[in-house]
Amino acid sequence: MASIRILREKAIGETRWVAYDATDRPIALRLDRWSDQDTRAHLGSVAECRIRAIHERQGGAFVELSRGIEAFMRLAEGHRLTEGQSITVKIVAEARHGKLARVQLIDPREKGQPQQSAADLWISRLANAANAIPEDVPVGDPNIQAACEEALSELVTLHGGGTLRIQPTAALVAVDLDTSGRNDNGRAAARALRINLEAGRELARQISLRNLGGAAVLDCVSPINRDAGINVRDGFLAAFAAISTRQAKALAPSPFGLMEASIAWGETPIADRLLDLAGVPTDETLCLDGLRHLQREARAQPMARFQLNLPERAHAWMIGCGLDLQARLDESFGARLTISPHAKPQPEVFQI
Repeated sequence: MASIRILREKAIGETRWVAYDATDRPIALRLDRWSDQDTRAHLGSVAECRIRAIHERQGGAFVELSRGIEAFMRLAEGHRLTEGQSITVKIVAEARHGKLARVQLIDPREKGQPQQSAADLWISRLANAANAIPEDVPVGDPNIQAACEEALSELVTLHGGGTLRIQPTAALVAVDLDTSGRNDNGRAAARALRINLEAGRELARQISLRNLGGAAVLDCVSPINRDAGINVRDGFLAAFAAISTRQAKALAPSPFGLMEASIAWGETPIADRLLDLAGVPTDETLCLDGLRHLQREARAQPMARFQLNLPERAHAWMIGCGLDLQARLDESFGARLTISPHAKPQPEVFQI
């Protein structure tokens, strides 16, 4: 299933990208924030770094990238590297909550080759999307907003009825399949196979959309025999390979009906970018959401004056981030947009 459409929304403070499959469902989401420049190591990029500390018992070394960003690198036996040594590495997995970015020594054949932008590298990792041309959409585009909301939703409705409940934990991604409200005809085994096949394919899309990785477990519907379980496993792997170049492995469901999968980590999970450890939108997320709303209203009424009220903590982030977002708004819209703090938990925009 090829990625045939990529939408790009360029807003002050953040650019959001969404890739869609042939059925027009979102399969991948990318966030490029202005604050990323000094704080992130992008997947696939090449960087010079210094080995800060080697820990043989942990099987690797901690390295320091530019701007003080730290990462972890696995080391082979007999590596002959030393602390303080400068090396060239490639980012093979971005940082996520509680985990450093991972790097590996660059292949000598890659040295000196032109560097792609982080966005171009993202497009290259979408299966069959090498020639995809992004289509720019207005700020506040409802399709992009819907994809972002889907990537954070715990519940996903299956096309034929029923839901998947996707719950990332510290150890794995637990996925429960609920068939409530579904009316399938035929024998129990045939019904279960249809449901499990659809759930496996949907799980593949959700893992790609949310940038999830590591271990995942899908609780399948019974009854499920050996042949049916192999079909479900193969359906999941085929669906994932059709949309992503990340490596994935899976086992046929166990006697308890649990299908286990292992997916290579790549970009930071979307939830980690947008939410804090308590699952609450970060100060930056609230600020950028408010700015998008403000820009949408300002473009819709080019002569009107508007005020954005941000939650106090989001306003404090904007003032302290060093990006001078107000100046960029003034450049684009003139001095007709103002931003103030308020005590409410969500941003609000109104005409003045």
